[in-house]
Amino acid sequence: MEYLFSNHSLAVNLYFNDSDEICIIDLEGNTLKSIEVPIDKYLEYLVYCNDRVIFSVFDKAVYCYDVSGKQIWEYQNDLRGPRGLCTDTYGNVFVIDFMSDRMIVISKTGKHSKVLISEEDELDNKKCICLNQSDSSGFICDIDGTYLAKFNLSYE
Repeated sequence: MEYLFSNHSLAVNLYFNDSDEICIIDLEGNTLKSIEVPIDKYLEYLVYCNDRVIFSVFDKAVYCYDVSGKQIWEYQNDLRGPRGLCTDTYGNVFVIDFMSDRMIVISKTGKHSKVLISEEDELDNKKCICLNQSDSSGFICDIDGTYLAKFNLSYE
């Protein structure tokens, strides 16, 4: 089960009977919305922000849905293991592509992307990413939790 807090509510991924469902619940546990996820592999990482749910599907793609359950975009371009996800204040989505050792940023529309860090930059076995919205910095962690690196973003 994966979850994330936003707008005084939680987005929770529930996996059962070979299907995924994302529930938006309030802080008392009441279900506000439910989104059925029609995919053939299980949902792995989840971001809930600005009435959008962004999630990665194991070894496949990153998807963006609105809270009514409508798919807004899908991003697959050369992804080989999308894991860690987070968003910045502009709605851009940052993805750690585990199998290709890259950090990618996807525009909020899902139409544009850029590799920010690649294997040549010695990004190896990274899995988690987190952004600090207040100062445009972030952290990347490896799969074992033994390596933590801080980075700074520049919007030019």
